[in-house]
Amino acid sequence: MKRVILKKWYKFQQSRLEKKFDSHWYIRFGWLNQQFSNLEQLKNLHEIHSPKKFTFADCFYAKHQDHHFIFFEEVDDQHPVGFLSVLEVFKDGHYSQPQPVMQLDYHLSYPCVFQVGQAWYMIPETCVNKTIELWKATDFPYKWEKHSNLMENIAAADTTPFYHEGMWYLFTSTRRNCKKFGDRLDLFYTQDILNPDWKEHPKNPVCKGRVQYRMAGKPFYSQGKLIRPSQDSLKRYGGQIQLHHITQLSPTDYSEHLIEDIHANWHEMDDGCHTIDVHEDFVVMDAIRLTAKTPTNN
Repeated sequence: MKRVILKKWYKFQQSRLEKKFDSHWYIRFGWLNQQFSNLEQLKNLHEIHSPKKFTFADCFYAKHQDHHFIFFEEVDDQHPVGFLSVLEVFKDGHYSQPQPVMQLDYHLSYPCVFQVGQAWYMIPETCVNKTIELWKATDFPYKWEKHSNLMENIAAADTTPFYHEGMWYLFTSTRRNCKKFGDRLDLFYTQDILNPDWKEHPKNPVCKGRVQYRMAGKPFYSQGKLIRPSQDSLKRYGGQIQLHHITQLSPTDYSEHLIEDIHANWHEMDDGCHTIDVHEDFVVMDAIRLTAKTPTNN
C-alpha cells in the first residue's frame, strides 16, 4: 500500500517536471581499476549522447578480439520503433559512430548479448511480437541471423539468460496476473539453451511487488556475491536500479534480498537509470538527462 501511495505522488511530481524539461536516454561507460564494489565507481564515467537527443538506452557490453563494443537500443525521428545498434568504445572515452545491427517491423530493445562457447548470441526484447527470440552473430558484431524462438505466445520483457551450475536460466518479466511488467519476476530453466526444453520454475513468480522487479541487466558477481540488477520504476519509468543478492538459485529454489539502490546522483540534471552491465573491469549503464524546454513565442 505504501508503494501505491508513493507512486501516485511521484506521478504528480513527474507531470510537473515534464512541463519544464525535455529528456533523453544516454549511455555512460568506463573501465574500472578494480572489480565493481561500490557506487562511487559509477560517478566519473564517459558519456555517449544521441546527436539530436534521441534515445540511446538498454546498453550491453561485449569484448571481442581485444575490441570493446556496446550494443544498445536506438530511437530517432526516422525510426520511431526501437532498433538495435552497436558502437566501439576506447579507453580514452571516444567511440565510433553507431551502426544499426537489427531493424525489424516491430519494436526491439534490451540487446542482451552473451557467448555459448566461442559463438555470440543475443536475446533482444521482442515483447510486442509475443516471442522470446534467440539470434546468432554471423559476422560479429554487425551481422546477426535468427537462430530460433525460445518461447512463443508470451508477453515477456527484458529476458536475461544466465548460466549457473550446469543450467541455463531465463529471468524475465511477464504480464501474467499483474498490471505492469515490473510487478513480477519469472524464471525458466533448461540444460541447453540452443536446444531447450524449458521448465517453469516452481516458485514463479520468484519475486512479486509493484514496478520493482523487471531486469535491469545481467546478473554479475561482486565480492563473491551473485548480484541481480532490477528496475525500480516507482518514481518514474527507469527511476533507479536496485541491486539484489541472489542467495539461492536452483531448479527448485530461489531467493534474493535487496542490498543497494543506484540513484542517478552523478549529475544534477539526471533523473533516472534503468540498465547496467557490469564486468570484471568494465561497466556500462544508461541514464536519463533533463534539459530545460525552449520557451516558445506566442
